[in-house]
Amino acid sequence: MSPVGPEIEFDPFDERFFDDPYPAYARLRREAPAFKRSTLRGRVWPHYWMLSRAKDVNDALADWRTFSSARGTLIDTDIRLIPINMFNMDPPRHDEHRAILARVLTPTRVAALEPHIRKCAGELADGFLERGGFDAAKDYAQWIPTLTMCELLGLPVSDREQFLKWNLDTLAGSDFTSESALAAYAAMADYWKDLVVERRKSPGKDLISLILSGQTPGKELSDEEVAGFCSLLHDGSQNTTMNTIANGIIELARHPDERRKVARDPARWPKVIDELLRFLSPVQGLARATTRDVRIGDATIPAGDQVLLLYGSANHDETVFARPDVLDFERAVKNHWTFGHGIHFCLGNAVARLEVRLALEELLARAPDYAVEETKIVRNQLVPTRGIAQAPVAL
Repeated sequence: MSPVGPEIEFDPFDERFFDDPYPAYARLRREAPAFKRSTLRGRVWPHYWMLSRAKDVNDALADWRTFSSARGTLIDTDIRLIPINMFNMDPPRHDEHRAILARVLTPTRVAALEPHIRKCAGELADGFLERGGFDAAKDYAQWIPTLTMCELLGLPVSDREQFLKWNLDTLAGSDFTSESALAAYAAMADYWKDLVVERRKSPGKDLISLILSGQTPGKELSDEEVAGFCSLLHDGSQNTTMNTIANGIIELARHPDERRKVARDPARWPKVIDELLRFLSPVQGLARATTRDVRIGDATIPAGDQVLLLYGSANHDETVFARPDVLDFERAVKNHWTFGHGIHFCLGNAVARLEVRLALEELLARAPDYAVEETKIVRNQLVPTRGIAQAPVAL
């Protein structure tokens, strides 16, 4: 049990905490910086620990030898059931895969996405003006990352609904190896393997073709490993970004004066985006497994236990950020843990920043005044991502 006993009931998979987990995080930081919780199903681990203080989260992310990703980053999930990708790897294998992706996902390639993303966002937003309203999640936020992924990987836009469904089936619930999730993973695996075979025969200028053409002689990747990159890009490029956009629309609705300021002065966007990323923390928590006993506060986490690193709590730690629960677009945010830290720092962070900025920018350019129907917001998850299932907006 936790060092403070059963009084703290925080469960990141309990929908009671989806809307506002931050008071619970604050209490964890004060009273139980290493908090032990039983798993829902106990398939792989009977329990897991949560780290809530910014320093502890940062130290754990920096120490991959002690806090290993090799047993997976999702709570109580058997990674043998899900596709291979570098989220679930330690060095040296992780470093080899990361280097391959870094060579093709260059700043120049990211910058070249801007016209495409802006066009997609603008066309979607134009349609909302005609209708007088839209759903921030279903009609807007979910589509922009999916369409961007299609552009990056050279995928047919006609398959976009299938890509989105796979993403929601696998990552948007509380059971990442449920029957529907495993069926989606199996269907994706077949799709990606067929895609790799096709790109080996007829390469293009997409990321997968570049990965295939840039392999080191004698260290060629198997079709399964390249398909793993497809799976990684599919999962990583959609889930977190779509929820950031949807949550951003909601928060800007709650701060109309700030929203109008940034709509009038687009030069403010870089600072606004950093504060939104800190405040929203789209990735609220990812897991590691300990390779040795670790002492944190009054608790000792044994070797072999799973640990959930609460990025969302670290981003609201009052020892790092003044008034952390206030959205302040004048804040100079030097560091935050939204994209992680250490060897697993998100390689796609530049793409995500670009998508979020352009999505919000194009929306506000057309509709600087809007309102979210708060009573109709439906949240479907807290960890790993702060998920939005629906959020109706009136223009």
